[in-house]
Amino acid sequence: MKTDGLMGMVRMTLLIAACPLFLHVPLLALPVFPESAPATTSAERSSLADGETVVSTSDLDDGVTSVRGMIRVDAPAVSIWRALTDYDNQKNFVPKVRESGLISDNGTEQEMFSVGRTGVLFFKKTVTIQLLLKGDYPKRLSFRQTKGDFKLYRGEWTITRLEGVPGRVLTFRAHIKPDFFAPDFFVRAVQKKDLPGILLAMKERAEGMAGEIHGAAGKLP
Repeated sequence: MKTDGLMGMVRMTLLIAACPLFLHVPLLALPVFPESAPATTSAERSSLADGETVVSTSDLDDGVTSVRGMIRVDAPAVSIWRALTDYDNQKNFVPKVRESGLISDNGTEQEMFSVGRTGVLFFKKTVTIQLLLKGDYPKRLSFRQTKGDFKLYRGEWTITRLEGVPGRVLTFRAHIKPDFFAPDFFVRAVQKKDLPGILLAMKERAEGMAGEIHGAAGKLP
């Protein structure tokens, strides 16, 4: 009886010791972005207020690139959300997107695909990506790749207000690692080249939708 009791205690101790490992494994796969609006400098806020795009990149471990892009949008959050989730038509208004569309929608998550042409200088590549998206309407749209040309592609779109900036601020944040040869500096260069055009396209689409709703572009409720 004493032996059985001792063995039971040993098994319980091992199980308790193992629990933190099981609890922490899934967390490693999650993008870590704060719930609040991203920190910005006074220079960035000034640029946003003037209608400019703000894009920054940085290198993370294991060849991952972190990217953030922001733009001021003079439209209600619902119009910005409609532009972000207009998957079937993004090929018609987002630069370099050749094909796009909604694959599935179960009421909680959506899956969409996009085919685009990107590159800098003499290096050009057609990139295909399939994303699983989950939203917190109309504030945050998180996404991660389920199939495509990246080892890692996950991030979010957020719609927030920022002190000193009229309207709303649309922010794109992502962690990216291609599944093809591309030096870190190349990935950064592509993001800095392409992301401003994507942000501007979303801005123009959202502001146009706001105009359709209210009868005059830029009129907020």
